[in-house]
Amino acid sequence: MKTQNAKFVTIAKQIRSGTYKRKTVIDLRDFFVEVSPGKWSPNPDTRIQVRDTDRSIAFVDEIYNTIIATGDASLLDDIVLVYFKETNEFKIIGGNHTSEIKIRLGKYESDAFVVDYEDDLQGRESVAIDFGNELNNPEKRERPVTESDVKNIVYTHIAENIEMGLKNPKPTEEWKKNLQARYPFVSMKAIGQLISNHDEVGGRRSAKKSWTEVEKENHHESVKNRFDYQGYHVIAPRGLSSWDQTAVSTVVNHYVQNPLQKDYVLIFYADNAKQAVDLVSGNIRAKIEERYNLMRLHLGINIKVEYMRTK
Repeated sequence: MKTQNAKFVTIAKQIRSGTYKRKTVIDLRDFFVEVSPGKWSPNPDTRIQVRDTDRSIAFVDEIYNTIIATGDASLLDDIVLVYFKETNEFKIIGGNHTSEIKIRLGKYESDAFVVDYEDDLQGRESVAIDFGNELNNPEKRERPVTESDVKNIVYTHIAENIEMGLKNPKPTEEWKKNLQARYPFVSMKAIGQLISNHDEVGGRRSAKKSWTEVEKENHHESVKNRFDYQGYHVIAPRGLSSWDQTAVSTVVNHYVQNPLQKDYVLIFYADNAKQAVDLVSGNIRAKIEERYNLMRLHLGINIKVEYMRTK
């Protein structure tokens, strides 16, 4: 099957080979927030999120520890930026993990490739996401592109077509063939099924934010210091999947040992992209509130819940 490679595919190949010419030098601190002295967290407003999770903290730790142990930083590529003319700003699209590793190593300056959102990526978010996946270098230790990533491209493309007022927002056959040619592990049938499922699942999901231990502890301290929670026992943040299991047992065990303590605060964060969607929709929050109200009525334990942001 002969397909037409878009401009961004050529640019991605040039970046991977190191032959792309448009480069600049950036200060990585412009793309991070210092959450405590020497501890940095990505600023989500300075990223174009390609995957369904903003980054893998475990992966960052692994590569960082490898570089510290070996002194070999050859695994780190240059950053890739997208330039937006309208707002005169740069956003990272390639090198989310690399930028975090570099800043943890104290390397604040970094070379960066630059592509233009309008000229190179057609001014479309779906093309930017597709480009971000094209940057994946199979020879480097990077997370491979998955079917979930391809679904993100498809759903964003449909959402853009809807916003543009197209009578039929579904992708054309040519568009589908070009996509499948570049991601051959996803069949044309699977792409067709993604399109068919679009209305049922509600389109593209926002990427889930990952939380470092420092960020979770800072949030914990912030909640403990709130006026409204004086006299409450505030439990450290935990994954949402624990809401009806270890979270409850932690509260009950503490209450058994401290029977005068009846007021508690639980803090939850989304474990995955689906949970992030459920939190935003309110479905899981309503379920949690109902269960904890029953605990208050039957056990006399009052549980307040705080949710950390999802993106």
